[in-house]
Amino acid sequence: MPTRLKNFEGLYGDTQHPFLDSFLHHELLEVRSRLYDWDINEHLHTDLIQLFFFISGNGILLSELRRVTLTPPCVVLIPTNTLHGFAFQSDMVGEVFTIAEQALDAFFKSKPHIFLELNQLRQYPFAGQPAVFDQLYWLKNRLVQELNEDHLEKKTQLQLVLQMLLISLYRTQQESEIPSPTSPNRTLQYFNDFQKLIRQSIHKLKTIQEYASSLNITSVHLNRICQSVVKKSALQIVHDNLTNEAKKYLLNTTYSLSEISYVLNFKDPAYFSRLFKKQTGLSPGQFRKMGKT
Repeated sequence: MPTRLKNFEGLYGDTQHPFLDSFLHHELLEVRSRLYDWDINEHLHTDLIQLFFFISGNGILLSELRRVTLTPPCVVLIPTNTLHGFAFQSDMVGEVFTIAEQALDAFFKSKPHIFLELNQLRQYPFAGQPAVFDQLYWLKNRLVQELNEDHLEKKTQLQLVLQMLLISLYRTQQESEIPSPTSPNRTLQYFNDFQKLIRQSIHKLKTIQEYASSLNITSVHLNRICQSVVKKSALQIVHDNLTNEAKKYLLNTTYSLSEISYVLNFKDPAYFSRLFKKQTGLSPGQFRKMGKT
């Protein structure tokens, strides 16, 4: 029986959504990590974003072939549908918030450039910025307090505090790097929507014309949008997403190359292999072998 890709609609190890009537879940890191001896295998969550607060201790973030040393105090943001895992030492102290993606989308509907930045796997280190981390930690505590109490307009208050926390992270990112030129909001909204359409149809991709039609724009317009935001064509964006999906199967399942080709709706496994090598510089077999070393 082939090993399947670990994909959870809820939290790690859960088969059901943990907060059907809300948009936010919180727990201490040790609650789930102890159950798995502090090793969280690579997995992904559909429609969920996770925000980890690491206070102290040691650990490594795993994502595809990347191994990133965690540097507490820090915050790690895991976007939806992003392969990730952790190798913690038992001294790691932290907390994790799990957020419904649709809530984040609603928060920043008029500010798609913020959503775009927050939709990337990233570690925010604060060892050199204790005052900034103290502010974030205070907001984190307000969220926990509000979750655990029952007051009027609880959901509204949670939304406001969470937005403050996320905007603080966005500011941190912008102030620590040279800001990229800001694209018009509508352009970024189209780009975000295009990315969502690709993820939704990743196992049965459409033509660029079909994606453009779903967005009520032309394929020429869609290509211009992609070029303006990431300097790639629309087809390259599709191929990037397809390659990332293939990587997940290569590293986390025992499916054969033919089976992965079938899952990703390639009629010809040889074409799948050529495309993968063009994208990564490695054949699928070479990439899988590297992941095992």
